Amino acid sequence: MDYCSLYTLCKSRKSIRDFATTPLTHEQIQRLVDIGRTAPFASGRKNWNIHVITDREKIDRMASAVDQESAQLKNYILPEYADKFGGYANYFSLFKKAPALFIPVFRVSPTLQILLGNHCTPEMATMERDNMVKSISCVAMLILLGAQSMGLGACYMTGGLVAGQKLQKMLELPPGQEIGAIIPVGVPLNKRSA
Repeated sequence: MDYCSLYTLCKSRKSIRDFATTPLTHEQIQRLVDIGRTAPFASGRKNWNIHVITDREKIDRMASAVDQESAQLKNYILPEYADKFGGYANYFSLFKKAPALFIPVFRVSPTLQILLGNHCTPEMATMERDNMVKSISCVAMLILLGAQSMGLGACYMTGGLVAGQKLQKMLELPPGQEIGAIIPVGVPLNKRSA
């Protein structure tokens, strides 16, 4: 691939939140996982993974948990912003329309915190967490571009992480692992074949 082809692919990518009910094939899922796994990782540590959810009931439960958490949060929003927040929060669970969710998860490795002990500054601890977040951001971008290259739609979503702890339990993540994003992927609603 040359620069022009890559630039065209990147420029053509749009966030898609409406999907046909067409399921992804095993090959499509595997290709997206494979391309995501080629991502670089910070500090020489690949402390991340990609979970794929295709179970319709689980996706619906996840969306419901996000909607419930958003409704709770709305109770704490200043009254003059409540309606705006409600409109904004409606986007948090739009992943429910997708036939597949790609969920990059990460674990912070507190190497500097351990090595430096009491001399570790809050900035260093933040840096170690940020390293993992940056790593999974690379994973997410590759999944998004991979989906685009295959004629699929996708969207990088973080609003649903308002219910992050509930979603982590639903995904049965081990202690210490966190969800970095929710990436719904599918055939765009206005395009029936990929």
